[in-house]
Amino acid sequence: MKAAELITNIEHHIATSSSAMSIDIVDISCDSRKVGPGTLFVAIPGHNTDGHNYIKSAVDGGASLVIGEKEITDASIPYIKVKNSRKVLAQVAKSFYMKDKPFPKLIGITGTNGKTTTTYMLKSIFEQAGYSCATFGTVSYIVNSEAHESANSTPDPLTFYKLLSQSKDDVAILEVSSHGIRQGRVHGLFFDHLVFTNLAHDHLDYHASMEDYFETKASLFQQMKSDGTAVIYTGQEWGKKLAARLKHQGKQVYTVDSSESDDMIIEPERGQLIHDDKRISLTLQMPGVHNFHNASFAAFTSYLAGIAWDSITETLALKLHVPGRFEEYKHPNGATIIVDYAHTADALENIFHTAEKEGARRIIHVFGFRGGRDRTKRKEMLSISASTATRYILTGDDLYGEKPEAMEKELKDLHHTHGTTSGKVIYDRTKAIKHAWDNAKPGDWIIITGKGHEAYEQAYKYPVDSDIHCVEFLDRFSRNPQKKLIQS
Repeated sequence: MKAAELITNIEHHIATSSSAMSIDIVDISCDSRKVGPGTLFVAIPGHNTDGHNYIKSAVDGGASLVIGEKEITDASIPYIKVKNSRKVLAQVAKSFYMKDKPFPKLIGITGTNGKTTTTYMLKSIFEQAGYSCATFGTVSYIVNSEAHESANSTPDPLTFYKLLSQSKDDVAILEVSSHGIRQGRVHGLFFDHLVFTNLAHDHLDYHASMEDYFETKASLFQQMKSDGTAVIYTGQEWGKKLAARLKHQGKQVYTVDSSESDDMIIEPERGQLIHDDKRISLTLQMPGVHNFHNASFAAFTSYLAGIAWDSITETLALKLHVPGRFEEYKHPNGATIIVDYAHTADALENIFHTAEKEGARRIIHVFGFRGGRDRTKRKEMLSISASTATRYILTGDDLYGEKPEAMEKELKDLHHTHGTTSGKVIYDRTKAIKHAWDNAKPGDWIIITGKGHEAYEQAYKYPVDSDIHCVEFLDRFSRNPQKKLIQS
C-alpha cells in the first residue's frame, strides 16, 4: 500500500522528503525491534520510553518511512511529522489492515468493574443465537474461536486491526479501559453499542482525579455511530451524569437501575427485569447482585442488537465460566474457596456481600496490592476487608518495579495503622493461601482476590504460577495424603 493511501485525511507535514507519499508500505510497527524492509515505523512518546529515541534503530532495521511528533530534519529516510502519533497509529493501522474489509457489529464495554463478565455473557448470548463472536479483553483476545494472549484489556491498534482483519466473526466485543481511551488505542473506532457498567475508585495513579477518570470514560461515547445505542447503569451519580449528557446530545440512551424512570428496571432480589411493562425472569448460575447487574447489561444490549428475550434468558440460565471471576473450589472439609480478580473496594464489597448471602460461616480474605499502581485505594480496600471479613491475610502481588522489601514493609505498616487484630501479613502469596487453607473450617469461605486468572510475575515458595493453580495444588495434596507436601 502506498504511504499516500495510509495518511489520507491525516494532518501532517513532510519534514524530510517529498517522495514520502510514493513509498510502498508492507508493514507497520511502533517497535524498532520488529522492523524490516518496507516498514512504516511510528515513533510514540510513551510513559517510560520515547519511540523517537529508536528511530535510528528502526532505520537500521530497514524501515522505509517514519512518522513522529518531534521536529527531525536529519533523518536518512522520509520522515512525516504529525500532531499525535498515537492517534495516527490507530488511523494508519485501520487503513492498512481493514481496506475493503467489512467491520463486524462492534460493541464496547467500559467501566471500573464488570467489563469481563459482561463481555463473556454477551458472547454467550450471541453465540447461542447463532452468531460468531470475537472478544478483546483482559483474559484473552478470541477471534474465529481461537484464543490469543492478551497484553492489555484494550489491545493496541496494530494487534487489534491485524486480528480483526482475519476475523470472520459477526460480532466483536471490546473491553475498553480508561488507559486504552486516553492512549488512543480505540481512536477512529465507531461502535454500534456501548455499555457503561459503573465507576469506582481506581487508576488514580494515572488519572488526576475521579472527575478526570470519568471524563475519559465519557469521551468514548462520542464514538457511537449515529444510530448506535448506549446502555448506562444509573445507580451511581456518574452514570446519571453521563446519561443526561448523552441525552442532551440527542444520542440513543437506555438507562439501567431500579427506578421507575429507568428504561430497564432491575429487581435483583426477585431475579427480574422490567422493560416496556414486560417482566422478564432472569435465572443465573453466577451468584451476587453485581453479577445480576452484569447480566442485565448483557441482556439489554443483546436485545437492542436484535436477540429475542427467550433466547437471552435461556442462555443466561446456563452455567458460564468466566476465567478468574468467582472461580469456586471446595475444600475437602466443605469450606468454599473463591478466586476472583476483584481489585477495588467496590468489588470487594460485592464479593463479601455475596459470600454472606450464600451463608458463609466465616470469611477469610487473602489479598495484596500491585506495585506501582494506585496507592490511594490501599487503605480503603484494607478497611473494607478488616470491617467485613472475619480474618484477613495481607500478602504479596505483582511488584511492577517496587522493591519486595518496601512492599512487605508497607503491608505491615498498613496492617498496624489501618488493620485489626483479626489480620496478619504473610508476604509469600502461596504461603498465605496455604495458611488460609490449613486453617479453614467447614462452612468457611476463603476469598482470594486481586489476581484471578492472571499468572504470577514472580516466584513464591510453592511451585505454582497463579492463585488458581495454588488452590488446585493444595487440593491435590490434601486428597492424596500419602504424598508429602513441602513443609512450610
